[in-house]
Amino acid sequence: MFKSVESELTCENAPPAALTVVIFGGCAVHLYTSHRVSSDVDAEFFAAELPSSVDLQAMLAAVPQTFVDERSGRVVELSYDLNFTSGLGPLHEDYLERGVPLDSFGPLSPLRVLIASPVDLAISKLGRGTEQDIGDIFALLRTGFIVAAEFERLALQAIDCYVGNHEPPTSILTNILQDYLETADGQPD
Repeated sequence: MFKSVESELTCENAPPAALTVVIFGGCAVHLYTSHRVSSDVDAEFFAAELPSSVDLQAMLAAVPQTFVDERSGRVVELSYDLNFTSGLGPLHEDYLERGVPLDSFGPLSPLRVLIASPVDLAISKLGRGTEQDIGDIFALLRTGFIVAAEFERLALQAIDCYVGNHEPPTSILTNILQDYLETADGQPD
């Protein structure tokens, strides 16, 4: 999926690192934990030096990829969520510095792909706080990808800068940490 975007950018003579993609959401959770499957890629795009001939929205809409979910045997089409924005929830200001690069794209590639770090991924899920988001955060905690104290510290810093109502993500964070620390196996009740 990303290789086809890289090919398109190469054909358009885009310079190295012309486009940076940061993967969030269920796909990022899956890459870290194999906790669940997602049919869309929630990603933030930063176009540093895209050639004017590149229509990024059209390019992303044209590159869905089909795969088989091994657990269910179901065929799933993976596509970009063109409506995703990281601005809907809290996000720490240093999240780009903690992003984990995919090694598949070398220094001369026009595409740079990062996976949001586990702690930043968890913080981003505090904005909606659905059952699935909370389950994703517990999966990241249980697998040891995030440490509760660091999660709390960085999440509170992110919430402090968040433009939305601070109460919902703060109470979700408090409840998650309380439940996680009170259970021996880190499983929510």
